[in-house]
Amino acid sequence: MSTPISKLCVVATAAVVVAWTGIAIAQQNTDQQKCLNAINKDGALVAKAQGKASVACVKDAGTGKLVGTADACLTADAKGKIAKAKGKTLSDETKSCGTAPSFGYPGGAATNTGAQQAELDLVADVFGASLDPAITSCTTSKAGCGCQQKVADDVTKLADTKLAEFLKCKKTVLKSGASSAAALEACVADGGTTGSITADSKGKIAKAIVKLTADIGKKCDTPGVTSGAFPGTCTGLTGSALAICLDRVVECRVCQAINDMDALAVNCDVFDDGSANGSCASGAGPTPVPSPSPSPSPSPTPAFPPGTILQGVLTPTTGRFNYNLVLGVAGADAACTARFPGTHACTYANLQAAEAAGDLDGAKDTNGTTVTSFWAIDASHANQLQCTTTVAWDYATAHTGHFGEKVNLNSAAGTLSALQSGSAAGVFCLNSSWVGCCL
Repeated sequence: MSTPISKLCVVATAAVVVAWTGIAIAQQNTDQQKCLNAINKDGALVAKAQGKASVACVKDAGTGKLVGTADACLTADAKGKIAKAKGKTLSDETKSCGTAPSFGYPGGAATNTGAQQAELDLVADVFGASLDPAITSCTTSKAGCGCQQKVADDVTKLADTKLAEFLKCKKTVLKSGASSAAALEACVADGGTTGSITADSKGKIAKAIVKLTADIGKKCDTPGVTSGAFPGTCTGLTGSALAICLDRVVECRVCQAINDMDALAVNCDVFDDGSANGSCASGAGPTPVPSPSPSPSPSPTPAFPPGTILQGVLTPTTGRFNYNLVLGVAGADAACTARFPGTHACTYANLQAAEAAGDLDGAKDTNGTTVTSFWAIDASHANQLQCTTTVAWDYATAHTGHFGEKVNLNSAAGTLSALQSGSAAGVFCLNSSWVGCCL
């Protein structure tokens, strides 16, 4: 018996609807997106409120204004602002989350807990397990007191900035039709996702790190009060190395907060420093201590034996350099100091000396990858041949007149090629080469 054409059309239309629904059902509808965006925004405000309260505790403890202990102050919520922020999360959940999102949603209570816990853990990262013994009295040392207050404020604002970038990215990918938690996770650690924390598309995170680094230099290093000011994870570090370490602990805690606030599974251990080394758990609570415990100044297992001059090699970077979100040679120097204490980024002359000393034989970077070229750093050469940026919007592309210099490496023989320079050699600043760390 044949089927009427009208019935076939109905069946076909139904099939299309079912197929379309099958694609869209995993996406969040308008109401679900509204719920996710509202709860996330509220969670960020809880984190911000706790961060401000923590900084206030550091300041009040230093100036002697606290009635009780600094540790008790952290959770006292004296002005009630944290409780108010938490209440808004729960209120918005009732108002906007009637249809629960199918992913990225742990509920308002879990969002509040994760946001607050990350900020409390961040204080412990900076000042140690107990805040009271870490505080420098302003009466005893005005400079030491000011150093702690300024850095505590900068670290909190850096965390706020990273979390804000995630929220904007998440809102965008949801609106674009994100259909899984993986799309939200990309807003944390995927450098190819516009607006992600790693991509830092508008440079706001980098700007916050530059300010932190500058304030450490001005408020702590210059008056000579850095030592002992931050007896937590980064104890013993100064200058750029301290800023890099503090940025790492912020990365860890922001990642944990996001996982808890959004029911995600970002690998925070890899996200915070690029290595699976037990430096950061992936959820709320204390960071696991690797066994054996790392020293304050990380001393990685070298990928190849250090030589007389060359002590190690950083992973490849474009000609602008962007180690730990700090552009230029200064960022490379800080990264070398942090990974290989006492070193700086190898200049071209350093590399030639390392070649003569036999240091380049079988060279591998910190990821164990064989090195095939080095950027040739030479301060005596023109900026345009050293990929040096001149203005904020300069992305160091060839049309702006910026090129670089490099030397290829025959790793097996440990020998460098002739210097390759500028446009004639096609050494573009957006290409990648390695940076060595030399004594």
